[in-house]
Amino acid sequence: MKSIMVHAGSDAGFDSRLQVALDLTRRFNGHLSLILPRPPQDYVAFDMFGGAHFIAEAFEAAEKERQKLRSRVDEILKVEGMPWDWQDFDGTTVDALVNAARLGDVMIMSLDATATGAPGHGRALVSDVVTASRTPVLAVPLSCKNMAFDRAMIAYDGGFEAANAIRTGLPLLAATGAVRIAEVEASPDEFPVTDAATYLSRHGVNAEIAVVAKGDTSIEERLLAETRAWRPDFLVMGAYGHGRWREAIFGGVTRFLLGEIGIPVLLAH
Repeated sequence: MKSIMVHAGSDAGFDSRLQVALDLTRRFNGHLSLILPRPPQDYVAFDMFGGAHFIAEAFEAAEKERQKLRSRVDEILKVEGMPWDWQDFDGTTVDALVNAARLGDVMIMSLDATATGAPGHGRALVSDVVTASRTPVLAVPLSCKNMAFDRAMIAYDGGFEAANAIRTGLPLLAATGAVRIAEVEASPDEFPVTDAATYLSRHGVNAEIAVVAKGDTSIEERLLAETRAWRPDFLVMGAYGHGRWREAIFGGVTRFLLGEIGIPVLLAH
């Protein structure tokens, strides 16, 4: 994992995801790219007749804020002594992050504190990028202070998304001291959890398997309980295995865990 990308911005979550990005870049001796979206719709006003007007003052003010952000972060990274670059993208935030991630190993983003799912923020933004990108997203809670590599948990259900998460998360898993694959009850016989453990072992990752009974709780509640009991530093899981729109309407494992987990989550679709 050499190309580490982070969503840059002046929002409340940036400092926590920057710290995680620094931890990853340092751990893998990689290169950090700060992705700075410039959404043009933020500087356009619409009148009652359907006309659109560019607001130059708003654009100039935003540019000054972006320059202040660059200067502050550059000072931090000079002390860290690692290679970095800035990449500006015009367009929506989702398009900027998806396009930037094409040749990235991971995109680091933030989860909002309340997980309200407001468009363009937190879980909603993470969901849009994960489902549109082929690059994994590391979703970081606002409360996260650093990225540790002592214990990792994999949420496994035998699906394509879970397999993609394991493959794309292999560098992180290989750098972690202890790995546990958690499965709630049984996945389909043709893709048993032992296959995931075998795959990891071929890459030098010895993972233990924990098959837990669902009982009277939902799958997501049981996974959350297992995570809190074992206390991993991060979770690896497939995203939106039952379809994004179905989960958006009815809830789902991904949506629930992103709002409750409290640790970084590596997501792949």
